[in-house]
Amino acid sequence: MYKDAKICHRCFLNFKPKLTKFKIGEIDGFYIYNYDEEIQKNLYQFKGCFDYELAGVFLDYFKTFLFLKYFGYVLVPAPSSKEADKERGYNHVVEIFKTLHLKMNCCVHKTKDMKQSDLKASERHKIKEFLEIDDVDFSKKKILIVDDVYTTGSTVKAMIDLIKTKHPKKIKVLVMSKTKDIQTGV
Repeated sequence: MYKDAKICHRCFLNFKPKLTKFKIGEIDGFYIYNYDEEIQKNLYQFKGCFDYELAGVFLDYFKTFLFLKYFGYVLVPAPSSKEADKERGYNHVVEIFKTLHLKMNCCVHKTKDMKQSDLKASERHKIKEFLEIDDVDFSKKKILIVDDVYTTGSTVKAMIDLIKTKHPKKIKVLVMSKTKDIQTGV
């Protein structure tokens, strides 16, 4: 058991960690949990009910492993709605992943407040029209795109395209949870 855990071991086991690799084109991805009912419930409690204390529980048992796995990477969190961030008082993706204590650059922004969950799967690709990246220098840097939930991958794919324009040394993706791909079952 992890001595300084923010969540008890029994509750943690309800999360059913998977720690699984996946690919987004040629980019390596890694997810911690399947996006199941337990993760969905706790993520809603954190995001939708503003239960800030839950920020640390999702990565708690893996933070040392993830810190070492991605040491030297700059985290680039997926942007969320400015309205939602203002209402809850924090960006949930930033708060989940800042527990890793790696350098973070919040350089990708939404130009229009739209929620992916409000769109049909067939419309989610439109997110790329509403994202922009700051004038940053990522040359010779290893970038780790982070997000809470990977469903269609539209946000992550759009972020990859934007970040590639900044010529990073390497890009990888880390998501807290991932839905099952209907075609592959993974």
